[in-house]
Amino acid sequence: MQKINNYCWTFIKFLIAWATCVVIIFCCWTHKKTDLLAIPYPPALINFNTSSQYLSSNLASPCQLGNHIFELASLYGLSKHLNRTPAFFIESGYHKNMLDSIRSTMPGLIGKYAIFDGSVPTSLKETKFQKVCCVYENPWNLKRSQHEYLHLTGKFYQSWKYFPNMREELISFLNTSVQNFGILPISNNNTHVSCVHSRRGDFVEMNFYATDPKFMKNAVKFLKEKENYSKKNQKIVLFGDDFKFMRNLFSEAKVSTDAHESVEYYISQNSAIDDFLYSAYNCDEVLITAPRSTFGWWLGYFSKGDKVYYLDIKHARDRVTMER
Repeated sequence: MQKINNYCWTFIKFLIAWATCVVIIFCCWTHKKTDLLAIPYPPALINFNTSSQYLSSNLASPCQLGNHIFELASLYGLSKHLNRTPAFFIESGYHKNMLDSIRSTMPGLIGKYAIFDGSVPTSLKETKFQKVCCVYENPWNLKRSQHEYLHLTGKFYQSWKYFPNMREELISFLNTSVQNFGILPISNNNTHVSCVHSRRGDFVEMNFYATDPKFMKNAVKFLKEKENYSKKNQKIVLFGDDFKFMRNLFSEAKVSTDAHESVEYYISQNSAIDDFLYSAYNCDEVLITAPRSTFGWWLGYFSKGDKVYYLDIKHARDRVTMER
């Protein structure tokens, strides 16, 4: 009898332990993880009745560098147009990361901003503006605002019309303190450099138009035939977020971190700021194969030759096109 009782008690403990494990696994599986970077910071302490007028906006802070530059360049351009000081509120961990990223890439741009440590105070009234991410909205109505702190509801601001005639100034904002191009070719009187940008990665996952391998190969061939090179050396430098993709298309390419060797094709594996600087110093033209890539757009905008070829975004039949 004692042995039976011990067996029953052991079996009951096993059932309890098993049930507990099932409950824990279920809770972990169904519980939505807290995004710590998205937790709002306390409201910023700001002064009123100052001699300045400020312009700020909601920001797509979880996005990547190209989006960040668009937002801050556009707000800076709008601020100049409205005779205001651009303001940046550090509203969350994402905003802090965005600030650090811009400081390391374009310190001159963020240097134009007043930085407020905290979220936008609820006392500031929001002004509706930039309802669609990639369509320019005329800011004429913003001029009528007398608010000391003008805070806009928009995000992304992906239109060059917000910062017209500012190309040279924005290029001057790039961080030139460290330049490491590896073995990438230098554009000069004897060498012509064509830069080709591709984007795969999360574009494939999110059903955004990603670089098509067939288009990229044909576009590079077209570019070489289109440009009537008078220089002896013709070099192609590939930029992108998917190294294997670029390597599969151009297996003969040398990587920027390899030992020096003169070839026709190169793949950059450098940092974002080094890629921007390289484009500003060496890209005689830029080919953008993923038209929704903001990084590719800026690579072309900063380029030495200020000459850009791109896939027409009207052919990008993807999730964004379907939603409009």
